[in-house]
Amino acid sequence: MTDKMSGYVYILEVADIDLPVCKIGMTTRDPISRCHEINKSSTGDFIWAVAHFISVDDCKELEKLIHYKLSPLRQKRREFFNLCADDAYKAIKSIFDSQSNIKMIESIDRQTSPQTKLHRKKNNSNFPNRPRSEEYAALLQTFCEVLEIKGRPFGQLNKPFFGMSDGNEGVQWNIAVQPKSNEISLGVNLEGLMYKNWPISKLIKSELKAPELPKIIEDLKTSDQIFLSFWRDAWQVASRPEIKEKYIGGKPFKLNELTEEKWRCILNEALECLDKEHDYQRRSKQKVTLVKKDGKNMTQFMAVSPHLTIWSPLTINENIEVSIRNKIIELKSIHSWMKQLS
Repeated sequence: MTDKMSGYVYILEVADIDLPVCKIGMTTRDPISRCHEINKSSTGDFIWAVAHFISVDDCKELEKLIHYKLSPLRQKRREFFNLCADDAYKAIKSIFDSQSNIKMIESIDRQTSPQTKLHRKKNNSNFPNRPRSEEYAALLQTFCEVLEIKGRPFGQLNKPFFGMSDGNEGVQWNIAVQPKSNEISLGVNLEGLMYKNWPISKLIKSELKAPELPKIIEDLKTSDQIFLSFWRDAWQVASRPEIKEKYIGGKPFKLNELTEEKWRCILNEALECLDKEHDYQRRSKQKVTLVKKDGKNMTQFMAVSPHLTIWSPLTINENIEVSIRNKIIELKSIHSWMKQLS
């Protein structure tokens, strides 16, 4: 008997768009089958395609070694790394060659990039007026460079939106793209997750006690171009299904139409999405309506939590970096307020 586990270490690349992000994992089965499995079970990541894989006599140990060596490039708590698949493959080859305990079963440098390119071409043909994937990649990469962050991708190109956040636990900067309409927005985000001491709960209770947001809105020259969405997230294990009651307050609001009275109503409704018996530091349960693809909506009690996003449309005027920097400056007071209270 041996503790060694023969199998594959694989590198997945984003199939929808050219991004400097890859996923590195291991499997004892066919990497392509494993990739299909990941895509089916994904609750918000991009669509993945196999870029490279190698077959070794101890895939578990090699994966552990690679994750350790590439840890400075790894996204927190995920198998995502901030480098392109080809560069990751070169790094893995170097890591493998620098050790002697793990043996290669078969030398394989198999790439499915032709499949990936066909997939991209098919996606792009659906929306001929939108930028090419490399232009999307430049936008997201510039966002990361301006904020000096690694970045954490979210969404999918074939879904309503995709983008990049700074990956912070708590208040986040994020940039989002809606591929069908090619609309881009940049905003500040605070999810209803535990993190440390439930920051969303702290913000809601603080604003109900002494509202600060209305004062900030008064000083914003572009309050008619900035939107607030307080979402109601319903939870089904780790995923968040679509529900009819998703907007707390019934809709997104322009900041210039958000009176103090209306803001208090939204805050009270948001607070009800948290459990009063646990000092509002746990999800509550509410009756919600699941939106089904077949049109047969279903009502049931589910765990819910509030999710605050304040965002503004981003227009690219020739220089991507300048456009992003100006938008961040425009929303800086919102980010500072949200971070301070939470």
